[in-house]
Amino acid sequence: MIPIYSQPPLQFAGSRRSRNSRPKKHESVRTKKLSFLLASLLAALLTIAAVSVDRLRGHVTWLADPAREGRHAGSPGAAAAAEYLTGKFMEIGFDVRLQEFGGNRRNVVARAGTAERHILIGAHYDGQGAGMPSASDNAAGVAVMLEVARELRSKELPVSLVAVGFDDEEQGLNGSRYYSDHPLYPLDKAQAAIIFDTMGRTFMDLPSWTMFVLGTEYSSDLAAVIQKTARPEMLVVGTDLIGPRSDFAAFALKHVPYLFFSHATHKDYHGPGDTADRVNYSRLAQDAGLIVRIVEDIARLRTPPTYLPEPVYPASEAASLRREFELVQKEGKDIPSAYRLMFDDFKSRLQTDDSRELRRIATSSLLALATPRLSPFMLTFILGPYYEREDKHEIAAAIYEEALKWTSQGPEYSELEEKIRSLHSTVK
Repeated sequence: MIPIYSQPPLQFAGSRRSRNSRPKKHESVRTKKLSFLLASLLAALLTIAAVSVDRLRGHVTWLADPAREGRHAGSPGAAAAAEYLTGKFMEIGFDVRLQEFGGNRRNVVARAGTAERHILIGAHYDGQGAGMPSASDNAAGVAVMLEVARELRSKELPVSLVAVGFDDEEQGLNGSRYYSDHPLYPLDKAQAAIIFDTMGRTFMDLPSWTMFVLGTEYSSDLAAVIQKTARPEMLVVGTDLIGPRSDFAAFALKHVPYLFFSHATHKDYHGPGDTADRVNYSRLAQDAGLIVRIVEDIARLRTPPTYLPEPVYPASEAASLRREFELVQKEGKDIPSAYRLMFDDFKSRLQTDDSRELRRIATSSLLALATPRLSPFMLTFILGPYYEREDKHEIAAAIYEEALKWTSQGPEYSELEEKIRSLHSTVK
């Protein structure tokens, strides 16, 4: 499906009729229904904020500039980034406080509004260090935070807005953990925490876009907001499929309802190729505009969202994962045979098997293919052993053969060779 923002004008097949003919009753009803649908789509478009492409580009370009030396936590580059955020927040009318926490690290905490209840948006501004521009991860997430804050500042919301630039995420989520343990504004008054990380590039560098949305399973209120604003490219899944890999985890531990938005990993993830010129600013602006609408809807909820004691996973999760596998197989280039075998297996089994383990392993296979630097570990220690336990030895052998391509000569290489020989001997 074409995303709603780029959907072409509706074309009506067979719409020509003679000048003297009159429409039949069922045709009139159909036309009215289509007109209503078109009006609804246009209304939805009008509610999406027009976030500035140029401002997004400006933020990412400045933060990912070589002068910032990768913004490693505790470095002069990270300190400069904190100063940049402070200035930008003040420009749009926020009060700013710096929250220091050891080793020259600091969270940048901005607030607008006087209501005790607040909604928190956040993104980490630290990066991988020298030689690593860290543009999508996470200068682009910071840019989204700044521009979402700008748009929401102009609206009369019933809650205050708190925006936090977290430091030291890359070394263990330390900034968000410190803030959640020492909040400048009480977390029990937080409507929700909305976190952005790794934005602005397509998952696996595919032509089509995917935006992961996590956290709806712990709040029926947030799930309803996401369902109302859902787009075909939004992959709404349980957090357990990805794991506690970003700043949302600190708020989940405090039972603050949360949402996590990410375009996810690509071939340059945590590498020198994660540069500002490779970010798609037009698409980043579109998704930032959608996020503005989502955050505003959450801010206007009459009853504060509650954190569910047990997760209720999205009903569409399995179907969404199957669509993602189909998309990757259709658009991906030079996909190794091991992945194709896994993807076909997952697509089939996801139709009937609702186990969380299957869905976690299926998602791990996507992340392994998307992130070359992580794939050897995931192939060797997660995906291969899983298929051995499932007694699917042909697939397990193919996985270890793929892992072998990434492994240097040595004991581990020899162990993989032995596993492959053993598995092949059991395949009839």
